[in-house]
Amino acid sequence: MLQTFQNLTWRELVFSLKSFAAAVLALYISLRLDFSQPMWSVTTVYIVAQPLAGMVLSKSVYRVLGTVIGAAASLAFVALFSNSPELFCLVLALWIGLGTTITIYLRDAPQAYVGMLSGYSAAIIGLPAALAPEVAFEYATSRCLEIMVGIGCATLMHHLIFPQRAGDALRKALDATLPSMARWAQDALQGRQSEVTGLLDRRRILNAVVSLDLMRIFATFDTPAIRVVDPAIRQFEGTLLSLLAMLMSVYDRFAALVQERPATADALRPLLAQVADHMANSAETKAIANTEAEQFDEAALRRELNAHLPDIATLRVDTRSFLVRSMLLRLGDVLDLWRDVVWLRTHIARGQRLPPDAPTPSRRPHRDFATALLGGGIAALAVLLTSAFWILSAWPNGWTAVIFAGIICAIMGGRDNPAAASTIFLWMSLAGIPIAAFYLFVILPPLSGFAALAVAFAPFYLVTGALLAVPRAIPFTLPLILTAGGLMPIVNTMTYDFAAFLNSAIGFIGGTGIGVLTLALFWPLRTDWAVQRLMCATFADLAAIGHGNIDRPAFESRMFDRSNALFARLDPMKADERAIMQGSLGSLRLGLNMITLHRLRYSLPSAAVHTITNALAEVAEYFTRASHNALGATPLPALSRTSAELLHSDDSPLVLRAAESLYNIDMLMKRHAIFFGQPTADATFQPQPVTA
Repeated sequence: MLQTFQNLTWRELVFSLKSFAAAVLALYISLRLDFSQPMWSVTTVYIVAQPLAGMVLSKSVYRVLGTVIGAAASLAFVALFSNSPELFCLVLALWIGLGTTITIYLRDAPQAYVGMLSGYSAAIIGLPAALAPEVAFEYATSRCLEIMVGIGCATLMHHLIFPQRAGDALRKALDATLPSMARWAQDALQGRQSEVTGLLDRRRILNAVVSLDLMRIFATFDTPAIRVVDPAIRQFEGTLLSLLAMLMSVYDRFAALVQERPATADALRPLLAQVADHMANSAETKAIANTEAEQFDEAALRRELNAHLPDIATLRVDTRSFLVRSMLLRLGDVLDLWRDVVWLRTHIARGQRLPPDAPTPSRRPHRDFATALLGGGIAALAVLLTSAFWILSAWPNGWTAVIFAGIICAIMGGRDNPAAASTIFLWMSLAGIPIAAFYLFVILPPLSGFAALAVAFAPFYLVTGALLAVPRAIPFTLPLILTAGGLMPIVNTMTYDFAAFLNSAIGFIGGTGIGVLTLALFWPLRTDWAVQRLMCATFADLAAIGHGNIDRPAFESRMFDRSNALFARLDPMKADERAIMQGSLGSLRLGLNMITLHRLRYSLPSAAVHTITNALAEVAEYFTRASHNALGATPLPALSRTSAELLHSDDSPLVLRAAESLYNIDMLMKRHAIFFGQPTADATFQPQPVTA
């Protein structure tokens, strides 16, 4: 924390000043309107505060929506179950569990915030209201107004005073994406990367591409011009993912060629270098005229690619030549996709809409319903355990513990190790108690007037506000703000009751502690479990494709999302973890080859269709079992046999393409034997000539 504080820049200081100004304004309005808990407005300002204006507005919208839903649910629960505390707590626990399930399921989508807020807002509003049902509506209205005042002040300040717009950040990211990808392609295709360096670079590029979609959503909130080109940006993102898949495919095949046929690889290096140079030269293109001029260079590259393609006679003698053919065909796909992505970039740069018939695919991230359901169940269990302790012990402030047990499980649920993260929250909450006590019993009593109050709060909130702008400091800073604000009941007529303060503090810590203990005992999920879940989801997708369930854009976006999640969890310096990272990228290419086979079946002779269908059925069966952590008979013999039969049966380009796709699936499963559960001895396979 000290190092973070020493490295603060003027941006973090400006962010802190804006947040503090919003907090002071929210507190002033809340006191003028004589709300019962004005500090909720202050705390809300810091909860929704984000570096970019669009992020603030997005979070604010979903927080308001979640709060209103939670308030409505709490009033319904009070009306139905206020006379039965046990039933009230049961329904509240199930509601919080449902909200947590939705939040974990939606993961990093902005809409996930609604589930979390609607869950614990029902507890924040409902529990005090259940203790005094006659004023339940007034209490719910007051809480909603306090939160909305905080949201309104935060949104106003971050949009009017030196706003940092998500639209500007998105434009910078879009400008940097193609040059970054071109630089990576140059390094990768010209053999300047080691295996580890290549994975690290791919992780960086992949994270940048996946992050564009979230930035686009935020930009639509604060930059009207982005809404005009939103379809073009979505199409740009989808094409980037396809381009990234093709580049990784070329990279992987060229790495195999370097290992197995170094002479052939050396002969093809100049061609790969030319493609990389073509990408680098056109990466900055933003004018239509420039894209037309670059088509001549692309046409020359295509002629040279076609000249190096092995013919069918060569493939029948040596199936290993499929490696060269497949790499060159994918290199041609790279040229196609690069032309499309540059064309889209010119439309975005000029603020020009796409033609009416242009597709606008949406991103389909990875979702894990089982993990979400487990997280929601544990949140409900924590609330039930805390509620039981409250009711059985007749603890007057036990309802505070119930609220914070639900909050901690809703916030921390779904992480690989939520107990560790929630433990940090607990320790920082403990640190917030003496800060609140110092303010409440030392600093505030002699003060008079709102100006003195604002000056007194400045040191704490300016420091924590600056730290809140640093992502790695948020887990340490936010609990301080929540605890200090929650334990300081600032109202127009102050009372300083140490016993009430102590009871509230015990409720804060007791509820958080029960939440931490519940997560530690009933959420035995660690990184290896999360990795296994991601792998099983990948195998389930491959099985679905084998059975004919095809949606290429959705499959690509889910696979990149999973790869991004795996890359964030694994260490490329460890051989076994590096194999999983490489296998996740290989599974994307394997799925694309299966999709190609399904689409080719409509144009192939019936005999070829029959053999391909049987091979795909074996692959689908294998991955169905693998998705349930069960090993089945390997489909490799069927793949090799079917590829050889097709290669010998016909000279047509479509049959040749089908044989190539089968060969690619076979090669990928052997090259990534650890990931796909194949015997490691199969990872190095020898060329098998096909004889008549």
